[in-house]
Amino acid sequence: MAHEQEIVKVDSKGRITIPAHMRAELGMKEGSYASVRFDREDKSLVVRLFAGSQAKLVEMRLMIPDRPGALARAARALSDLNVDLLSSNSRTIKKGEVAEWVVVADVGQLRTNIEEIKRSLVMSKDAISVEVRELTL
Repeated sequence: MAHEQEIVKVDSKGRITIPAHMRAELGMKEGSYASVRFDREDKSLVVRLFAGSQAKLVEMRLMIPDRPGALARAARALSDLNVDLLSSNSRTIKKGEVAEWVVVADVGQLRTNIEEIKRSLVMSKDAISVEVRELTL
């Protein structure tokens, strides 16, 4: 069966409990991270496993050169350092000069430290600047 539904009750703080068998099938454990997507049109929520309980999530804000391949080079550099990219969004700040790339990443398996990652990206010119903040949810 592709879809399964259960009715659960919302508590006074707006929380619901995901049934145990569904959590087990998803691999959700205490401390896991979930993403919740809201669809206004059909008034629905979709809950997905985002990262396991061992994840250490950070938000990285990179200012990168606005030129073809720049984002791919920065992504490759992060991958080489064992940064697991979980979600991202990019936009041009100044056409042909600067773009912004915001990444949510798991840095739980880093081969180095955050400061070295920032230094490495800027020195290699894969990024103009890098800001990192730990996500404490």
